[in-house]
Amino acid sequence: MDRARDGMAPAMIDLSALSAHTAASRIRDGSLSAERYAAALIERHRRLAMLKVAISFDEALVLEQARAVDLARARGAVLGPLAGLPFVAKDQIDTVGYPTTAGTPALRNYRPTRDGSVVAAMRRAGAILFAKANMHELASGGTSSNPTFGFVRNPYDPSRSPGGSSGGTAAAIAARIVPIGLGEDTGGSVRIPAGFCGIAGLRPSTWPKKLYGDDGMVPPPAPDDTQTIGPMARTVAEVALLHGAITGKTVPAMPALAGVRIGVPAASFWDDPRIDQAVARVTRAAFARLAAAGATLVEVDLDILRRLGTELSAVVSTGSRDRFAAWLTDSMPGLTLEALVEQIASRDVRAAFAKAAPSLQGTAAQRAALRADANRRYAEMMRTAGVAALAFPNPLIPAPPIAPQGDPEEPMVEVTGQSWPLRDIALRYEIFGSRLGVPGLNLPIGQVEGLPVGLELEGLPGGDEHLLALGMAVEALFDPLPPPAL
Repeated sequence: MDRARDGMAPAMIDLSALSAHTAASRIRDGSLSAERYAAALIERHRRLAMLKVAISFDEALVLEQARAVDLARARGAVLGPLAGLPFVAKDQIDTVGYPTTAGTPALRNYRPTRDGSVVAAMRRAGAILFAKANMHELASGGTSSNPTFGFVRNPYDPSRSPGGSSGGTAAAIAARIVPIGLGEDTGGSVRIPAGFCGIAGLRPSTWPKKLYGDDGMVPPPAPDDTQTIGPMARTVAEVALLHGAITGKTVPAMPALAGVRIGVPAASFWDDPRIDQAVARVTRAAFARLAAAGATLVEVDLDILRRLGTELSAVVSTGSRDRFAAWLTDSMPGLTLEALVEQIASRDVRAAFAKAAPSLQGTAAQRAALRADANRRYAEMMRTAGVAALAFPNPLIPAPPIAPQGDPEEPMVEVTGQSWPLRDIALRYEIFGSRLGVPGLNLPIGQVEGLPVGLELEGLPGGDEHLLALGMAVEALFDPLPPPAL
């Protein structure tokens, strides 16, 4: 809540509670100094240090950037849409002034000489880099329990995981340490932690080409055509603000929900024992609210889409291990892939890298043709159903407990009385969108015993702005989640 609107004296305002829109507006009009705002968030970060949201953090550098914004305003400069907003960037994304470690010991000393293009766009829009966010080591897992830089903790319950691999970004935003941030999504690494932490997060389109620039990133262990940076914030409206600043594209006004057709899971979906029943109840109640607002809900068989994603995983034209080795040669001369793997601290990540590299299957042209066909079938399914987007719970469970001794080689979770691999639960309905390259948007819709529940909306490739507009309309139906009791 922006308490300034309630007539409270400036000294009583909780600056960490300001929305991104309000904070940037007040910094632009001079009613709030960027330095004062940054100092308040620095103090909050100090107080919540046990959440372990950051790998690299330099208070003096943050305040220096904030003062530069205030000086620019004093000179009469026109400030950008993100003026003075502190943001965190997942420590897989290159930023000048900080190392880019990808959460792994061997890259502690990797210092990029320029910002990645998305970070550069954020800075041009007036945002200031607050910290490099903690993450699951080498973006290779879903908990962000990092043995080297600390286990990231969920602000809604510090005994639980924030998800991953962009867990530090999600936790920092949910904890009101920063209003906005950048994650990276290969199989769900923006949307899963957004769901667990009760914030909004966008995986932009990567088909037929990537909407967000992908230079200046440590490659994840996955095909290059699935990787993208994604904006994260407390609300969809704030994600739309970041999206516009990064891409220059305008998000249209939110549509009236009356008459909008949305694809929802068929009845058999809810029988899946991998879905927590409390999450299912919250999601179905959200669907009822959509229907009451006039939306038409159309049942869709999501297993068809899962099969499309599985088909795409069968042809990989470029081995991720080879791509990572090539990146090391260019970025860290003298550090071999073998030497890096020997220093991996996470048991699950080490086990994944220890496996024999998969043999290459097919060519880049064959993979592109397969993706084109899969997207044609996806679009045809959407057209046949006449839906603007698909909607389903994300993730299928509330945030799981943190394993006190760190993640085992195969992290497991309990759901409906059975033990399941966390990867199978977290990625079950996230992965097909990543492989197809379609935009995916998470937004919070409620809580289960104090833990957030998210809803994912997925649209057509290139339809990111329309998906964000729909997301804002859906978001308007739900009360904001209460902030974490920290």
